[in-house]
Amino acid sequence: MKFSVERELLVQGLGRIQAVVEKRGTLPILANVLIRARPEELTLSATDLEVGVVSTLNAQIETPGEVTLGARVLYEIVRELEEPELTLHLDEGARVKIESGSANFSLLSISAEEYPGLPGADSTTFAEVDAKLLAELIDRTLFATSTDDTRYNLNGVYMENVEKGRVRCVATDGHRLALIERSPRSPVAFLETGIIVPRKALAEIRKLCEETEGSVEIGLDGGFLMVRRPDLLLTARLIDGEFVNYQQVLPQNPTIRIVLDRERLLHATRRVALVVHERSHGFGLVLTSGQIELRASNPDLGDARELIPVDYSGDRFETSLNARYVLDVLGSISSKELVIELIEEISPVQFRPADDPDQLSVIMPMRT
Repeated sequence: MKFSVERELLVQGLGRIQAVVEKRGTLPILANVLIRARPEELTLSATDLEVGVVSTLNAQIETPGEVTLGARVLYEIVRELEEPELTLHLDEGARVKIESGSANFSLLSISAEEYPGLPGADSTTFAEVDAKLLAELIDRTLFATSTDDTRYNLNGVYMENVEKGRVRCVATDGHRLALIERSPRSPVAFLETGIIVPRKALAEIRKLCEETEGSVEIGLDGGFLMVRRPDLLLTARLIDGEFVNYQQVLPQNPTIRIVLDRERLLHATRRVALVVHERSHGFGLVLTSGQIELRASNPDLGDARELIPVDYSGDRFETSLNARYVLDVLGSISSKELVIELIEEISPVQFRPADDPDQLSVIMPMRT
């Protein structure tokens, strides 16, 4: 195997796979990148057996072949080279030589035959989705996924089709819930049956969307979600489990509805959160005539209290919420005005953008 490639292209390709490479896995080869030089293209592949990335680069292929190298050290070497182009070739002794100007490296390799197979996309039917829309679906829900491995079915975002070809994404960790609906330019047929996409995969899909102009393609094959564009294919093993009945959590017929400035509530919550208890992160939310009060008390730090005027003339209402959860929700909303909907003091609190009826977040109250 021997090929020449632009250094910047190789840096970008190796950079994309760094988050996927398994650094402390039980299979040492998963710390490697699989390099395949074919007559028509050069591909870099990496997987942790859950998420896989295949990056395609333009290169001058002199001799086809394949090999695996340590992904991190190769990335660091290529990133530090000064010449605009480099040559990589495999010797008979299983060493890979990298040459660029006056720099020369000889790295130990592992046979490509030992590398786990990655799902292919040849037989997959794809649907086109706007990259910004897919990124928004992730941004509005990913924060609410669970990090508790014992609740594996909540360690991702649930995606499904709802009426009129709309896509709904839902995430919950049992303490909070985030939901959003959007209409893609074309139907995503495979979402008729809901799927759960793992948290790590979504973070990588989000990166892909951020660096993509226009649209990406998504498909489903053999328990894997696939997201691709011409130079990149990302595969994610879906969570094999049943998502919770999230409809039961959504508050029905709220009796109190208040509208306030999102930025003002965000900054007030940040300030009050400075003195909340470091374990519970709880603070009080008190609604009285004409105002909403945020307050926190910590025996080790002191007290905090802030008032925000609102249009409300009902009875006194008091609940307690996790400040971190509220900040996450407020950070996931982009509208200027926010709607808070309440039923009872022990009922979940619902947050909505004032200008978007298709997005909501729910936070369960804390016991005081």
